[in-house]
Amino acid sequence: MTPAPAAAARNTKSAAEGKIIMTDEELQRAIQEVSESIDELSNREKPLTKKEKRHKQILSLQKETLQKIKEARAKNDTIQERALTIDYGLLTSMAEKHPFLTGFLRSKFKWHVY
Repeated sequence: MTPAPAAAARNTKSAAEGKIIMTDEELQRAIQEVSESIDELSNREKPLTKKEKRHKQILSLQKETLQKIKEARAKNDTIQERALTIDYGLLTSMAEKHPFLTGFLRSKFKWHVY
């Protein structure tokens, strides 16, 4: 589910330019794929390793971001949709490498009302 860093960078650039990044079908498919990945990690018999727990947190943030993109699109809030698309691009390209980023985005979701 995680796109290559170059693809995520293109997505971020396109979002900043105001272009539609994903169609509604692609958005729904991405939400479904992330949900399935979360379910796979949740339905394990043995406890998750530290790396798997971190990956599950990142997937949860990705899912939350995708759902908020969907909500912003339904409200026709293009500014919010662009901001969330950039956040999603950052999550998919850099979250595994930069632990600070996930904490920052998690706090952004808690404190900002979209």
